[in-house]
Amino acid sequence: MKKMFWVVMLAVLCVAPSYGQYNGECWVVSGGTTVYKLHADGKADPTVIPNLTQASAAEVNPTNGVVWIAISASNAVFRYDQATGDFTQAPTIERPNMISVNPADGTVWVAGLNGVWKLSSDGTQILAQVVPESSNPSVETGRFNVAVNPKDGSCWITDARGPISRYDANGNQIATAPSMREPKGGVTVDYQGNAWVADSQFNTLVRLSPTGEELVKITITNPTSPRVNPKDGSVWVVSEQSMLVNLAADGTKKSEFLAGMAVVAISLSPSDDSIWVADMLGSTFQGEVSKFSTKTDETFGVKRGTNPIQQPSSVSVGYWEEN
Repeated sequence: MKKMFWVVMLAVLCVAPSYGQYNGECWVVSGGTTVYKLHADGKADPTVIPNLTQASAAEVNPTNGVVWIAISASNAVFRYDQATGDFTQAPTIERPNMISVNPADGTVWVAGLNGVWKLSSDGTQILAQVVPESSNPSVETGRFNVAVNPKDGSCWITDARGPISRYDANGNQIATAPSMREPKGGVTVDYQGNAWVADSQFNTLVRLSPTGEELVKITITNPTSPRVNPKDGSVWVVSEQSMLVNLAADGTKKSEFLAGMAVVAISLSPSDDSIWVADMLGSTFQGEVSKFSTKTDETFGVKRGTNPIQQPSSVSVGYWEEN
């Protein structure tokens, strides 16, 4: 682990840091080995963090541009501060695979092999942990998904074995929802605490109330990477690895468009009505990351930037409306 830490440290020290407030750039994990930054206009930025091993997620805090990176192979989570260039390692978490940032206080929730942990904003402390009773370290990475609500610090956690629960900021369970068969497609939460959960294996998408009541349940082919618009509770979700579908809070379909050939992840920015799309194939069959406009006018579904990035698996633009 120490060797991995210093390899990454040296890589970052070679990067020209970006100063100033976060401005909507997109962070991308490529091939599990490299993390790129793309400008808000969809063009590439010189910031590159190479020489990683099994990087699984890179999530940005929209209030300050701090980026959190999960490295599954070395059981490590790193915190990269663009303003200072500091690159520090958080306490060890076994096989971290997903990160959810709380922009209200800078803390992060990290899903690992056998549970979910909450880290302090400076990355030095574990503040809470959720280890389900049924957890078994022998299962595969990627069993848990987590999404935090910055308005109250609570989070929803899904377990690929079926259970879905809501926890307060201290990791105490405060609500449970009806289990799904295999909710591995992702989870997202709005400012009121309502959550959208996807079961990609069994073609199901549900919307849950803060108390766990099932508000909406619809059939959609292979739903993955749901991303809620916290301003109105609507959600964008990938279907069939190619289509982006927009649903109102009540589950009514609002729109859809073809977004790629093998879409594995999206990130929503309600501030400019855009969606960043990670396509493992793209027009070159090598992979690309594109930015789409989702305005309901003549610009709807139009690409606003495309970057040839090999095997992109994670995209993060971050969004936080404080009031």
